[in-house]
Amino acid sequence: MVFKPEVLIYNLDRQNIPSKRFFCGIVEKSLIVLKERKRIVLSLIFVDSQNIRRLNNYWRGKNKETTILSFPFEDEILGDIFLCPEEIKRQVKRFDVSLGSFYQKLVVHGLLHLYGYTHDKKKDRLRMERLEKKILEAINE
Repeated sequence: MVFKPEVLIYNLDRQNIPSKRFFCGIVEKSLIVLKERKRIVLSLIFVDSQNIRRLNNYWRGKNKETTILSFPFEDEILGDIFLCPEEIKRQVKRFDVSLGSFYQKLVVHGLLHLYGYTHDKKKDRLRMERLEKKILEAINE
């Protein structure tokens, strides 16, 4: 039996973000590609640039804004993904991509981190990039 994931959304930044349905679709299709069969709960938490900077500095020692941070948990609660709409909008302009496609990429990327994928070493990065590409293709079919 395949369970529908529970995606909790907390918009602490009060910025305009895509709908819960949009994010649930990304997570559901990602979990199909990942062949996940158990019940999953994860949180998407939207914060301002000041708070993402604080989190990035505290947890990663990098005193700068970032678009996304992932914090895995265990078992049924997969983890938290923090996103910064301000930084996301800056990156969308910088890379000249659509906001929706960039959110897709970030959520998939964050989700893979929750599953333990990393990109510290070249072979791990290539593995993660291949899986990310496969999931994004499934989402956009």
